[in-house]
Amino acid sequence: MNERPKVPLRPPETFVTEAAHLRGFDSVLWRVFATTSPHALRWNELRRFGPIAGMRFDPHKLPQGMDSQAGVMYAATTPHTALAETFQATRVIDRSLFGREIVAWRPTRALTLLDLTTNWPVLNGAAASMMMDDKVATAAWARAIHSAMGGEIDGLFHHSSITAEPVVTLFGGGRREPGLPKRPEFSAPLGAALADEIVSQASRRLGYRVV
Repeated sequence: MNERPKVPLRPPETFVTEAAHLRGFDSVLWRVFATTSPHALRWNELRRFGPIAGMRFDPHKLPQGMDSQAGVMYAATTPHTALAETFQATRVIDRSLFGREIVAWRPTRALTLLDLTTNWPVLNGAAASMMMDDKVATAAWARAIHSAMGGEIDGLFHHSSITAEPVVTLFGGGRREPGLPKRPEFSAPLGAALADEIVSQASRRLGYRVV
């Protein structure tokens, strides 16, 4: 007998969501972003192109392309987790590649996030492994969540599959946009002296090399 996947490729048509599954969030978020790559975005700009293979919770409709009704931004609650996620493929923090910068900001309003660390996944036929599971399946759930709840939530609260620390996936669309400020509280090129201590601490915590 075939074992049922913990995160089915096809989410349910409707979700069971209780007040306890929604988390208010107004703390600082961190992001590492490229400034010189062909597809670079501003630090506070959500990506409208997708879904991209290998990204866990892209909410864009299929087939892949520009989606004016769906945007996504992946952010972390600590700088070392932001660096861990960005450089997970090589485990090397490259301080010059694509002119990357690191920024920190606080939302301009309290965000409402669907908390995947609660029993919401299992209550809806999946499992907590949604935060770590096959990304084709988790992207399908992201599309369904955004379609069903995009007007009520700003995104997802979950754990990093690298550091197990909290991370936030922000959604955007025609009905609701997350509270992103015009300017970050902290901003520095990864190669700048201002980022030295952040990169050094991340390297020690993660065991990543730095070049």
